Amino acid sequence: MVLTPDPKAEDEPVLVGRELELALIREHLHGSGDGRAVLLRGAAGIGKTRLLSAALAELDADSRVLTVKCQESGGAAYEAVRALFAPLGLTEGDPAHHPLLAGGTPLAGSAALALPALTTDGTPDGVAADMYGVMHGLYWLTASLAAERPLILAVDDLQWCDEASLRWLGFLLRRAEGLPVSLLLTLRTEVEPARPDVLDEMADTASCLTVDVEPLTDDAVRAMLAAALAVTPDASVVGRCMELTGGTPFLVQLVVRELREHAPAGGLDADALRDGLGQGAVARFHLDRLGPDRLAVAKALAILESDAIEPVAALAGTTPGPAAGAVDALRAAGLLRPDSLAYRHDLMRQAVLDATPPEERLALRERAARLLNDSGRPSDQVAAQLMHLPEVPEAWMVTVLRSAALGAEQRGAPATAGQYLSRALRHDLDDIELLTASARVLAHSDHPTALSRLEHALSLATDPRLRCRLVLQYVITSLGAQNSLRAFELVGETLPMVEAELGDSAEEQALRTLVEAMALVSGLDEKSTVRRVSERFRHRAAPLGETAEDRLLLGMLCALGTLEGRPAAELIPMAERVLRVGDVSLGGWGALGASLTLYLADEVKPVEAVLTALLEHAQRRGQAWNSALASTTRAQVHMWTGNIAQALADAQLAFDLVHRDLHVKSAVGPHCTLADVLVLRGDARRAEEVLDLIRRPRLDQFALESHTYMMSRARTRAALGDLEGALGHLVRCGDSLAEAGIGNPVLAPWWYDAAQLLAELGRHGEGRDVVDRVTPAVRRWGTSRARGMLALARGVLTPGDSGIDELTEAARLLDDSPGRLEHARAEYLLGLRLLERGDAESARERLRRSIDIAVLCGDRLLLDQAVPALGAAGGRLRRGTESPTDALSGSERQVAERAVAGATNREIAEALFLTQRTVEFHLTSVYRKLGIRGRGELAAVLAAERRPVG
Repeated sequence: MVLTPDPKAEDEPVLVGRELELALIREHLHGSGDGRAVLLRGAAGIGKTRLLSAALAELDADSRVLTVKCQESGGAAYEAVRALFAPLGLTEGDPAHHPLLAGGTPLAGSAALALPALTTDGTPDGVAADMYGVMHGLYWLTASLAAERPLILAVDDLQWCDEASLRWLGFLLRRAEGLPVSLLLTLRTEVEPARPDVLDEMADTASCLTVDVEPLTDDAVRAMLAAALAVTPDASVVGRCMELTGGTPFLVQLVVRELREHAPAGGLDADALRDGLGQGAVARFHLDRLGPDRLAVAKALAILESDAIEPVAALAGTTPGPAAGAVDALRAAGLLRPDSLAYRHDLMRQAVLDATPPEERLALRERAARLLNDSGRPSDQVAAQLMHLPEVPEAWMVTVLRSAALGAEQRGAPATAGQYLSRALRHDLDDIELLTASARVLAHSDHPTALSRLEHALSLATDPRLRCRLVLQYVITSLGAQNSLRAFELVGETLPMVEAELGDSAEEQALRTLVEAMALVSGLDEKSTVRRVSERFRHRAAPLGETAEDRLLLGMLCALGTLEGRPAAELIPMAERVLRVGDVSLGGWGALGASLTLYLADEVKPVEAVLTALLEHAQRRGQAWNSALASTTRAQVHMWTGNIAQALADAQLAFDLVHRDLHVKSAVGPHCTLADVLVLRGDARRAEEVLDLIRRPRLDQFALESHTYMMSRARTRAALGDLEGALGHLVRCGDSLAEAGIGNPVLAPWWYDAAQLLAELGRHGEGRDVVDRVTPAVRRWGTSRARGMLALARGVLTPGDSGIDELTEAARLLDDSPGRLEHARAEYLLGLRLLERGDAESARERLRRSIDIAVLCGDRLLLDQAVPALGAAGGRLRRGTESPTDALSGSERQVAERAVAGATNREIAEALFLTQRTVEFHLTSVYRKLGIRGRGELAAVLAAERRPVG
């Protein structure tokens, strides 16, 4: 599969008429230091490969050139990638002792995540690799190689590149800015590629120059004929040649052979050119002159595209000796390259296939697959032949396709695995194992098909244990497809069977526990099923949490109790049992459920620890989606404790991952969390822009996301001065929570914000009705923060000294909680009321306290209100309220904090899924904004950024 820029063959024409194309390539890739690409597009035979070779010959001799030519027969997942890196010795040997796993080498770190793509054995532990993680690792492998010397990747016939490699090339191109990496690509325009969307995205990248390679002009054809024939052709010969070839260089080369064979001695005659000369004509002419044995070898070569003579001979029905003789004859006829078993041009190979009747071609494909399988060739090579068959008639073929699919899955290429398994299903559409395996891999890219296959498998399954496992898989797949209602129905149908038919063995008890946990996971996803979940588990005793399955169920029971608004003091010990072990097994659902309970109950430290562990685990494995999920949740926790700077850093990372890297348009949490932080930082306009990017169908039906979204919209509108609009969002949020049966008062504290808005609008009676509506829920939840928020809401709605007493109590309660943002607001509102009463001295004390807390938190929204209020009370600030670090963006803060912790630029980039150049850019910006010269001063500035100022 390797394409090498070897010297031209004896009869390969000189390159003429391509001065403009070469100049464009030369200019675009000048210096090869800024992640550029050139895509050469054109029809077959137009000279793309020849132009590619000429361009490579002109590039810097110090560059490392890695090349690959893709084949029409397709390839295994990451086959093109392995062909590119094979010359470096990175695709052979024992995966467990691979150079990428050797610590301290230039290729260590995140580059080790590329290992599944580089070896045919997949991951050393046999576990399916994360698709994004593998591409992330390949990027860092490329960056490491480019750091040693400029790197050029040349890919010929990109339209036949395997999907996994193609996606990675696009991934690399989007991140190659600043790397001394160049991509030279060729693409046939008349062939429909497997993934046109990926190719279009690559071509649309600003750093990619697309060059449409056009037919040669008359002058170029004349020059090409003259150089090949040592005679200057007259206009009639050139004209006839243009009629026959259309200026296609490959066909002009065939004309040269025609003229050499038929032109009269001593001159060129247009009449010597036969009609019908065109793509494949010469190949068909020579094929017609071949005997049956040699023709069989020609067909075998076209089918196998192999450089090994043994399988070619076997497929042709002969032995290697006679097959080698046939190869020599084919070379003499000009059909094969002189240095390999490959055809001189794919058009010649295609002519051989076209001359073979369709039934015979399919028979050859099937026979080739059988021969390759019997000789012990890798399953993906056998599968490449089987994928051409319309049916899969024999059981051994299914085994091969399943093995190839497993290899693709382990290499982090679920789409390729899905293609293999979908073809295997043609053997038996009712094969439950194939249905479930294909559903598992398709869950990454095609949720509807995955769910449909699971539904079909469930209709066939009778064994209760198998049905349980299928339902569990259905629930997990449904979460990504926003299809939890159907999943909850299936779990509901399964639970009675579980209780009636599963025994008391440890394995069956674990299975029963998992089904119960999935009932909670699916039932708590949408509003319409929350009440049904509450009823179903009302009397369920909490498990001890001794097994992973028990902890998953216990964590989800904590989440249910939290949504219901059961007393926090009852839930805290349960949630602590979930997190005490410190594992993140079974998808982390139990840990996230327990974390929700603990952080809303103001037990924050264990939550921060588990979220940090989840995030670090995801970052080490290159798992962008899990990193985004953990970062979003940790940002919410930081905001809950008033750490706005840290919340911004985590929220920006999560948003960038889902929006910039993963392109998940249906994500809600990262957008809302970032918007909330931006509002507190005084940038409500950008917060609204972030919220406008959300594209979640049926958003109003989801239990958590819908209320998170309504709260974010309300706070954004309020910050923009639209109090009535904000109030509308808040009231709808409260009504929606009540309708769903969600009674936790601090999960989405609409009433807290609504009370303050109603007080500002002078609608105190409505505000008191709102407060009375939630008072029982607040008392039941029972935390100091919740009671302090309730006292604040009562205080702003109550006139006179009674209101001041309520606000004083609110400040006391909130001072005894992690709710620093609420505490700062209570002190501010109390200061305003004291000032209204005429107690300016007490007002100044409260306002200064509010300002101190707001500065520590980074609450710019409150500072913009409290500082003028302090001036009105006759007070002055002892120093400014702004810190130089306020100017840092979320991404800059992430980079700065990791730099302070001692991470190198590369380590920072690997952890944050950035390029090294982006990290350098951020650090330069940080130094400029903070007025410092480098890392040595950074730690002191960050450590001193928040001090009381009042």
